[in-house]
Amino acid sequence: MPLVNTRTRYIVYTHGGSGVRHHHFSTQNNIIDEADGHASTGDTIPAQGFPIQFFNGSPVPFAFMSVHGAADGNQLYTEPGNQSVSVGTTDVDILVVYAPPGGIGVGGGPGIWVDAFNVDAGDFSDSLDFIQVLTPPTPPDTVDAAKTTFGNLDGGVSTTTAENVRANAHVDGVPFLEWKKIVPLPSVQSAREIDLAQNQSGEIWFAFYQTPPSSGTGAKIPHIVATIGGGLFLWTGDDTCGNGGHWVFPHGPGPVGPFKLSFSKDVVARLSADQRKRLEGFAKEYPAIAQAGLSSMTKVLEVLQGVSALVGAGKQQL
Repeated sequence: MPLVNTRTRYIVYTHGGSGVRHHHFSTQNNIIDEADGHASTGDTIPAQGFPIQFFNGSPVPFAFMSVHGAADGNQLYTEPGNQSVSVGTTDVDILVVYAPPGGIGVGGGPGIWVDAFNVDAGDFSDSLDFIQVLTPPTPPDTVDAAKTTFGNLDGGVSTTTAENVRANAHVDGVPFLEWKKIVPLPSVQSAREIDLAQNQSGEIWFAFYQTPPSSGTGAKIPHIVATIGGGLFLWTGDDTCGNGGHWVFPHGPGPVGPFKLSFSKDVVARLSADQRKRLEGFAKEYPAIAQAGLSSMTKVLEVLQGVSALVGAGKQQL
């Protein structure tokens, strides 16, 4: 079995130093010494997210845990807890981040800290374009250019006035996943915008970015074939009375075509003259369009059935 490198780090987010949002950590940020080791492909190793750790004698709460390089993909955990990591053929990096002790301020005044974490890379992002600071209300989106530049560089957003902080939809080419406020009270939100009241302070927010896992369509082809092959039912009638639908695929119950739209007299009577005219036009168009759609779907099913047969044959040869 090939060996891969493993690394586990427990760090505190101190926001020390200067520069790109203060996340270029040194050994001074280590809560415990970094643990380096090796594992074999197919092994399972632990990733332990303890709720509380102690840093320089002070308790610090769990913020998040990132697992990079696992066999089942990169993982983000925003709740504490112990996880099992499947080892594949790439190095595994486990990073567990804790909130800092002490107070939070921006330039001696009220404010919050913000930062961006790229789950795909397993590290904080150095992008200088991950948020916009907007003067409320939004809309309109009035950008505070000075606060936006400072927030992207330093990670601080002053709240001497009310502000809206909007995470960009992508950072480093990776889509936005969610925000997590790690102090004083943890919370997670999927909306990209944080609404900050005047003098709101003492909070740290991390914006997470992660590429969604592959849908694995190839493995689901037989299910897709079965679903389509079961038939497609079109509802074309009165949803109050519950009538007026028909199957349009040969594997569904009942005859296929001729396609026709029919409506109850009560439904038609409730329409205006203009609406009845438009409905008439749709009814005339529908048979040819539906027939063309049926032909296309038949070809789609034939292709999927062929692919499914080949995939199944390939699995049998493994």
